[in-house]
Amino acid sequence: MIANLTLPSAPMPLPGYPLPPVPANGVRVILLRHGRSDLNDAGRYQGSSDDSQLTAKGRLASRQVGQYLRHCPIDHLYASSLRRAQQTVQELLPQLKATAPIPITTTAVLREIDLPAWEGLLYDEVKTRFPEAYRGWQTAPDQFAMAEPGGAMGRWEAEEMTSQDDSEMLIYPVQEVYQRAREFWASTLPKHQGQTLLVVSHGGTIQALVNTALDLPMMQHHEMQQTHSGLTVIDFAANMTTLALGAGHLHLLNLTTPVGEQLPKLKAGKQGLRLVLLPCQTGIRPDAALAQLVQGHPIVACVVEDHPCCHPSQRSLLTHHPETVTLSVGRADFLHQWQRSLLQSLRQVPTTELTTVAAVCHQSHAESFLRRVIGRPLPLLPNALTVLHYPGTEMRPILQTLNSRPVPS
Repeated sequence: MIANLTLPSAPMPLPGYPLPPVPANGVRVILLRHGRSDLNDAGRYQGSSDDSQLTAKGRLASRQVGQYLRHCPIDHLYASSLRRAQQTVQELLPQLKATAPIPITTTAVLREIDLPAWEGLLYDEVKTRFPEAYRGWQTAPDQFAMAEPGGAMGRWEAEEMTSQDDSEMLIYPVQEVYQRAREFWASTLPKHQGQTLLVVSHGGTIQALVNTALDLPMMQHHEMQQTHSGLTVIDFAANMTTLALGAGHLHLLNLTTPVGEQLPKLKAGKQGLRLVLLPCQTGIRPDAALAQLVQGHPIVACVVEDHPCCHPSQRSLLTHHPETVTLSVGRADFLHQWQRSLLQSLRQVPTTELTTVAAVCHQSHAESFLRRVIGRPLPLLPNALTVLHYPGTEMRPILQTLNSRPVPS
């Protein structure tokens, strides 16, 4: 008698994610923000200065990312020339199970956004000293201008100043970093058809890379979060010789579970409302491991669509939240109605505390809702969490993570 042998399955390039093959005529790009630095810990703006280095926590997280990517077939690594990005590469590279040395290109094109007037200043100090400029940075980043080397201002103030003093040079930080992002895509992607790239850069630069890949405007610069050591995966399926920006397909955004962060930290502070969105599909069983991602995070309420696939997923997600109030609704567009009510409530009663709610609905309805929020279709995965943060009345919702799953044990 011949025994039936079960061969071990090949490890996934990204554990927990059965991603499709790399497009034959395209490129897969894994974007990684550098590990946490000492200036991050000090609460100071870094910009494109090179005065900081990774903390012990930042070095550990870089190694953890390398462990998570150890079986990913990376064909080329591109990295910012700044020290904190180079140190991230040094920590993660030995963790990769590459069969041959990975080619590395270091480029200043991937450096962080230039903020010369704010570099080294505390976040709170900038808000106090430059209130109008800071408001412009948050609400109209595409128009934000900065005087070098002195103060900072919004576009409206910059125009007034130039009529009085032409000696002070103005820069437009967001416009400049978006130009660099376009240059990077245009010069890099045609060289790597059918390959996977790892790009190690910075929060502001990665945001520009994501937005240009998806053809989102500079006005939305702050609307997708990039956490230290967070991973983002984009496929370009277009013919790379005639690449048009906007052809990117976003699989994952700001995945932080490989470094032990269940949900990404709140970039805009612990206030407003955080929405944990779980899409469902008929025939797909709930993943009990998802409950780990929200364990320890108080969820005051859960709204669940009255659909056969949703209630089991809701019960599984809230395994550790027996006190959470659950509301069942029959309307497929309940998320659109909910958001309108939420924004109205935030305008009427601004909050300084954070409230977390969950919503469980059919995948198609979740995708419709997210498209309206972001302005572009973003495919969602069942049994994966997508998180939106509504920090307050003056800021648009921030997409904290897309399609997050726990790291398989």
